[in-house]
Amino acid sequence: MQREDLGRVYEIEVESFPNPWPRVFFENDLKSPKAVALVAENKTTIVGYSIATCVDDELHITNIAVDKNYQRQGIATQLMDKLENIAEERGCTYAYLEVRTHNLAAINMYKNIGYNILYIRKQYYIDGDDAYVMSKELP
Repeated sequence: MQREDLGRVYEIEVESFPNPWPRVFFENDLKSPKAVALVAENKTTIVGYSIATCVDDELHITNIAVDKNYQRQGIATQLMDKLENIAEERGCTYAYLEVRTHNLAAINMYKNIGYNILYIRKQYYIDGDDAYVMSKELP
């Protein structure tokens, strides 16, 4: 992900989430040497993105979204795979994320790639929704 990608990335963010991150969060992540920020492209169009942070031996996946017209085509799985590969190269041995407890499509995708639910974080999201914390040990 590059700074010039943020316009399209933010469009996907707004269409994907009931409480989108402020654009400045994306700008700040791009400045951090600990961040891993990726985009998925279909020819010349950005169709998805993912953002994570590697700190010590942990990868915290903070955001992933795919344009609604490109969902269920394996793009999110590919983004997750690439995040995990980069994290392993940086010495991470563990990955975790938060996901809304009612986002069954995302939960099932995470389970299919090896993530397990650890516990619930009550009222994690700004709108009061609960989150599952899910984790995976990296090879």
